[in-house]
Amino acid sequence: MDKAYKAGEDVWVLPTHLSVPAVGVIPINAFLILAREPVLVDTGIRVDSEEFLAALKSLIDPQELRWIWLTHDDLDHTGSIEAVLSLAPEARLATHALSALRMSTAWNVPMDRVYALSPGDTIDAGDRKLTALRPPLFDNPMSTGIYDDRNRFFFSVDSFGAVLNRAHVEDVTDLTQEELQSGMTLWETVDSPWAQMLDKAKFGSALQAVRSLDPTAILSSHLPAARGVTERFLKVLASVPDADPFVAPNQTAFQAMLADAPA
Repeated sequence: MDKAYKAGEDVWVLPTHLSVPAVGVIPINAFLILAREPVLVDTGIRVDSEEFLAALKSLIDPQELRWIWLTHDDLDHTGSIEAVLSLAPEARLATHALSALRMSTAWNVPMDRVYALSPGDTIDAGDRKLTALRPPLFDNPMSTGIYDDRNRFFFSVDSFGAVLNRAHVEDVTDLTQEELQSGMTLWETVDSPWAQMLDKAKFGSALQAVRSLDPTAILSSHLPAARGVTERFLKVLASVPDADPFVAPNQTAFQAMLADAPA
């Protein structure tokens, strides 16, 4: 677990990272929105659960949480979900209905606390509206992003992620253009391998929808906080359908990766 940092006046990033041997570093973020009705967006990874909960408690008493927005049910977003629900008895679980149902195959999801989200739905967090949006690229069909109309922040789930060559980066301005371009292209081709099959006109419409939001910041689950770079990001994503497809390592390459990993 990395040190929490602010992405805005009332938005905190709860970051960790995964080091992939011979590939790079994948940032993994959860977020805390200190709205009048506080919102936790995702719950980190399981191996960091103890540290994640300690970091969360350093920022807010979990009992004050009123919403836990689960962007989707992948394991790098649900690591502490059961613990957080227990610590935050007044919080509703806002997520895609099928995410709630799929998670119920692994643990006893309190369905009476689920608030099912569909793109376009809005949650009133007291001092702002949070609107559910489908991100332009994703690895899970249940992915549900957020637009915060108070800060004009777009929480983009796995879209606009990147594989980096170093950890502990808190702002994309700390990255070179080459790091950002190559890291984002690698991430998007790995995370959304279907992007090479896209109808470019339809994909362009999805990118235009992000442009129309005119967000002041894009907060990806897999990239440091990004302010004022929307056009730069959209240009990278527009190039993904023409990028070389990712080829998964075979057994020989996988063994070589493991040989490079720390003991």
